[in-house]
Amino acid sequence: MPKYFDILINTLRRVCLVAIGVALVACVDEKSTPESELQPIQMAVSSADMHSTRALINTTDNLKKACTPAPEGDGKSIGIWSSYTLDGQQTTNVLGNPTGDVALKYIANTEWDNLQGWTYGEEAVFWVNKAKYTFNAYYPMEVVDEISTSDVSTFVIDYNTEHYQEDLMMAYAFADTNAPDFNVSKPVELNMLHTLSAVQFRFMFMNSDDSTYDDSDRLTACWVENSAQKRGIATTGVLAFGTESGGVVDGEHIHWYYEDYPEPPTANKPRRIYAWEDAAGVPFSSTTTSHTPAVAYSTGNQVYSSNNGWLLVIPQATDGSAKLCFKLASTGDVEHRVAIPATNFEAGYRYTYNIRFGQSSVTLTLKIADWNELKSSHNIAL
Repeated sequence: MPKYFDILINTLRRVCLVAIGVALVACVDEKSTPESELQPIQMAVSSADMHSTRALINTTDNLKKACTPAPEGDGKSIGIWSSYTLDGQQTTNVLGNPTGDVALKYIANTEWDNLQGWTYGEEAVFWVNKAKYTFNAYYPMEVVDEISTSDVSTFVIDYNTEHYQEDLMMAYAFADTNAPDFNVSKPVELNMLHTLSAVQFRFMFMNSDDSTYDDSDRLTACWVENSAQKRGIATTGVLAFGTESGGVVDGEHIHWYYEDYPEPPTANKPRRIYAWEDAAGVPFSSTTTSHTPAVAYSTGNQVYSSNNGWLLVIPQATDGSAKLCFKLASTGDVEHRVAIPATNFEAGYRYTYNIRFGQSSVTLTLKIADWNELKSSHNIAL
């Protein structure tokens, strides 16, 4: 009998322990929060390495400095429009600002974001389990006029290069917290892409022997002139960033449309755009065979001289009717003109126009390079 009761008691103990364990697990499962809801949304921002200029963003460190609050940095921000869908319902502006986009800044050694430095508020926002997120980022937030964010896959803004000469950049990121490979501890990667084209005009003067250069003259003014009868070069455009086709989002698709061509002041008078001048003048080149061309837009405090001679334009296919106009110290108020041939300006490329003066002619050549190359092996004679 004792042996039987011992076995019975031990069995009952095991059954009770198992039952209690099941009950405890059930209680934990009912009340516990999914792991993804316990982790903050972190941000990581990157930009391709590039050569240094002033306002153009060139490296990831350069972008960090631009987005660091003043006086340590430039005090600019990356704007982020965000949303997520859960059970067929969309929630927008999920990073803490219920009335609009948030400003992403770089503040080193912040506590809640795992020392990533990229901070979108005083408090972190946490992932929602089983939700699908979309993040649209744009820089600099301060000069972007948002038009539409009507769906999660396309972000639409407009930009005026006559008013602003900032290196407009965009990024798109998508995160599915229900995906098998989703890592709740991994920051959202924002790979900022250049959306404008950069143009530079370089002047040099050849002596009569076509082998030496002359710096006796100076470049004092430069502008682009649109024909009164044709389109010329557009200064304003509408940018659609990101497209969706067949349920697949292309977050790196950049498309400019509805370009605005400035109206001439009168019906038959050409329209000046991107006007720059320097009363002291910039010398054409050195007096040796190792020349240093005079670069327009490279001096002064005007809006068009903020990028060390690089003029930012809307990507577009020009019709060849625009003219490059300039003045020289030696000829005073005389306006010199040379046609700018039709060019297909693409986002993220640099276009260098070399204007070489001889004794009786002007030669204009074009070099095209990726954004991170200031020199190119391509040389297209026009």
